Amino acid sequence: PQQGVYYLTPPKTAFEEVYIRLRTKEQRVHNDDFVQQLPLVPKLHPHAREWKMRRKTQERFCTFLASKKQPLILDIGCGNGWFTAKMAPYASGITGVDVGTEELEQAARCFGSESVRFVCCTDLNLLPEAQFDIITFNASIQYFEPTTAFWENLFRLLKPGGEIHLLDSPIYEPADQHAAKERSAHYFNQQQESAAEGYYFHLTWNNLPANYQVCYQSANRILRFFKTDSPFPWVVITK
Repeated sequence: PQQGVYYLTPPKTAFEEVYIRLRTKEQRVHNDDFVQQLPLVPKLHPHAREWKMRRKTQERFCTFLASKKQPLILDIGCGNGWFTAKMAPYASGITGVDVGTEELEQAARCFGSESVRFVCCTDLNLLPEAQFDIITFNASIQYFEPTTAFWENLFRLLKPGGEIHLLDSPIYEPADQHAAKERSAHYFNQQQESAAEGYYFHLTWNNLPANYQVCYQSANRILRFFKTDSPFPWVVITK
């Protein structure tokens, strides 16, 4: 490992430069002390309400993991590793994967251990076959193009009966996808980061493999504004 990170491939530097710039503008890049406290943040933090929702997701998912028998977990798009670390006590081993250097090195500093390792990998084909019981995408599935080959590659990584869990990301009705793309493009242009549009995908229910089920669904759109729970579904796809 280099700075605690295992490199299967060089980092995806073009994406990372855009991503870190945008996240910095959004006040989502934090120092190590702050990251180690996540998902707990000060009440006056600009994203305090969002983190309260993400904490509910983390607690719900860790309760689910507690019912399992110490699975091997692959956390794809792990970022700074806070969610990877929260799952670690319920796993026999856990690997956090991302494509950049900055957040992975922070994850390794803050949460790396014998049972928690962080890997830079821009090609999922390089990951071992039939190794994992559970694959998680926590607020990260939108950075992957949901092709048939993508899902098949994920199934390749799973043991028989393994599961893919999608958490805290929007999934759109097909009729709403075009408007969502326009909103994203407008936002990225406002932030003067139009290149980000090329790295962001709008997953629809039709893009999911047929064998999925919804484990959690938010309340209706009017009520959920007043809730502290996630507005996004928890979807599990079984191999």
